[in-house]
Amino acid sequence: MLAAAMCPEPASTAPRAAWRDVELVLLILLVLGVYFLRLTDLTIRGEESRWARVAQEMIDTDDYVVPRQQGQPFPDRPPLNSWLMVAASQLTGGVNLAAVRLPSALATLLTVVLIYLYGRNFLSPLGALTSGVAYATMGQVMQLGRVGESDALLTLALSAAFFAWHYAYLRRRDPRLAWLIGYALAGLAALAKGPQGPVYFVGTTTVLLCLARDWRFLFSRWHALGLALLLAIVGSWYVPFLITLDGPAALEVWMEGGNLGSRFQSTGIAQVLKHWVEFPLELFGAMLPWSFLLPPLATRWFRERIGSARPYLVFLLTACAVALPTCWLPFESRPRYFMALYPCVALLVGLVVERSATAVQQGWWARSWDNFLVTGLPLVLFAPLALGAFRFAGGATLREIGHAVTPAFGMLYGVAAVATVAAMLWSRLERDRWHVEVGVLALAGFLGLSYSSIVLNVQQRTSNDPSQQIAELRALVNAEGRFVSFGPVHHLFAYYFGETIEYQPLEKQMAPVDCDAEYFCFAVDPGFPTAQVPFPWERVAEISCERARSAQPRAKVIVGRRIVLSAATPADETPAAAPASFDEPIEPPVAR
Repeated sequence: MLAAAMCPEPASTAPRAAWRDVELVLLILLVLGVYFLRLTDLTIRGEESRWARVAQEMIDTDDYVVPRQQGQPFPDRPPLNSWLMVAASQLTGGVNLAAVRLPSALATLLTVVLIYLYGRNFLSPLGALTSGVAYATMGQVMQLGRVGESDALLTLALSAAFFAWHYAYLRRRDPRLAWLIGYALAGLAALAKGPQGPVYFVGTTTVLLCLARDWRFLFSRWHALGLALLLAIVGSWYVPFLITLDGPAALEVWMEGGNLGSRFQSTGIAQVLKHWVEFPLELFGAMLPWSFLLPPLATRWFRERIGSARPYLVFLLTACAVALPTCWLPFESRPRYFMALYPCVALLVGLVVERSATAVQQGWWARSWDNFLVTGLPLVLFAPLALGAFRFAGGATLREIGHAVTPAFGMLYGVAAVATVAAMLWSRLERDRWHVEVGVLALAGFLGLSYSSIVLNVQQRTSNDPSQQIAELRALVNAEGRFVSFGPVHHLFAYYFGETIEYQPLEKQMAPVDCDAEYFCFAVDPGFPTAQVPFPWERVAEISCERARSAQPRAKVIVGRRIVLSAATPADETPAAAPASFDEPIEPPVAR
């Protein structure tokens, strides 16, 4: 019976022209408004500058095989993200903010479209719309789906692999479609962020077919050919990469530069237990507010109303069950590692909303969507009131939020909140498709507006922007000639400097004595050794490399100038080497 539930006869529930649905157009407009209108308003953040520098050095060296930082191999991650930045730079005129973030924003848009089109196989336009909206307005997706990191790309590639494989499998078409397309897309997932995507794809499809006892499909020769296609796609990059680097260094690219093992390091059982308890709560919070609609999945009421969606439900739950332990058990894991499965979770949300919104019963679980709206009404109304109150709050953080928007925009935000509440109330008058869709879109629009205005404004006000200071520094050191770094320099500094900084390797954290460059720099970062400069020098600049402004940044780059002593300088007047850390502020450099 389980096999029959997971392998039904070929169905035709998905309309042939789902791409013509007005709901899909509304979804696309929502994503364009939330993710694209303010794409370049924030300065470079987090790991963005790391992958942007890799892209820039690919262009400078015409080497698109080996990711590099300061001319040195950087086997931290496969290069798909940087490749796409290079491609985007051809449209934007350089590796600028638009080129850095455009691949992720487009990946988010395409993921939402995929969710809708796949969802229409077992959901009505209402359910598919809710699924797309839920993914697009999850808190963590709005944070990571617009920045130049690899999470959005992995999510797109893995979701495409999942949905294409499952669509072809359920339709009982030629297994060539399922295995060849699925593995090809899983290969792109590997090029986006390493082995995570292929492991999830192989694990999910294998478990599903074993549960269904569909050994013929599992051991099809096309399965083997699909796996060979994945290896060919990954190998087309990795073989030249492996030839260029030695074996151990080349293997690090699949282990995030050798840092993967650190996720399993802990200080004791207390830390382990604390993580295992907190992670589900953190994951629930990362998917807010839509994660509040997941509990009905465990109820008898929902199980009795799954109907023809059962094979899709089994597949989505299997994918989540395969991936969750790999994110939950490691002690240094983060909810973002599970983001590649958020589209599956969003489809579960859409299924719950559809069954709840069309239910004729009046029980608690049958009113799940209605209860969700009722709970959200006061929160939507409270948001503009809290924003105004924060302007006069005692805490600096709350005041920062309160002053993130102008009073005029605050009034417009209040009007938007009232309009959203009115639309949500109107949507509760009837339980037909259009009324419920209005409630879904109204809430999603308000969530998107809140993030793309208030949250982005707060980040904008607090972001560290060293670009002007580094530009002045570049003019100074370029006028003098050679500029080197003792050890790897911070990627944010390297990005804004714009030119490849000569790399001088360290031995036992000691700067090279025979370096004759007048100007040099080195990074100061917690957890990493700091260069010790053995010759007399003076500090020129201290550049914060933190994400937010800080009076005492922990991650920074020290720029120094070597003091050349004349033979007549008395020994007792010889300046001592400056210390490696500085607490007092310094003036920006001035070109001589």
